[in-house]
Amino acid sequence: MNFPHVIVPHSKTCLNRLSPNMLYGLFVKEFIYQAKFRKLLTQKNWTDLKIEPRGYAANCSLLYFLIKFLDEKKPNKVLELGSGQTTKLLFRYVKENSNSYVLVLEDNIEWFNNIKRNFISERFSYLHKPLEELEVNDRMCNWYSYDFANINQQEKKFNLVLIDGPKGIRRFSRLGITKFLLEIIDQNNFVIIFDDSSRKGEEDTIKILLEKFDSIGLDYIKFNLYGSKKQTCFASNNHQIFFDNL
Repeated sequence: MNFPHVIVPHSKTCLNRLSPNMLYGLFVKEFIYQAKFRKLLTQKNWTDLKIEPRGYAANCSLLYFLIKFLDEKKPNKVLELGSGQTTKLLFRYVKENSNSYVLVLEDNIEWFNNIKRNFISERFSYLHKPLEELEVNDRMCNWYSYDFANINQQEKKFNLVLIDGPKGIRRFSRLGITKFLLEIIDQNNFVIIFDDSSRKGEEDTIKILLEKFDSIGLDYIKFNLYGSKKQTCFASNNHQIFFDNL
């Protein structure tokens, strides 16, 4: 088995933030997820995608969750914030599922120009959207210059939202999503994946997101994935069995 590159925390401060679940994920579960991910890639004949979970790219817990969810639940509408290894999976999914639509927003123009030619489809919108200042909860943050209010209503209610952008910051990272998320998901059928959720900045934002969920009485389940990185997932109750069988 070829193990992925794992970033091992090197400072005492970082190690103090690692829970037993995160340590187990870092040194054990990541390799289990890798084997499961590779197996699913082979079963679906997607091995030509050449996905390598290295460095700061999507790790194996995220990749395995995504391919398994796409394979079993077949979401109709998907939003991805930030592009990379996971975008390859989403593009192949769109090509093989005629009822699906994917919107991907990327703020890095060099990265966008480098890979945009790989993602051309009428049901796959890969857009460069520079960051702009946005006020959320009396805080200023940088967020994608994209107007969710004006997109087609049928495209607006996403079943799967993957939050892996923009680049994380120390506090209240990726805060902009909290302003739009409840308006753009199908509240009866959704999964939200928040990558890098062990970091303090993402924890800040997730706390605000939970407060918004609770303020409208949204029914949801919460699930954490532990690999070389941590992902926090929220989902409507109809996905409980899926999470139980991960």
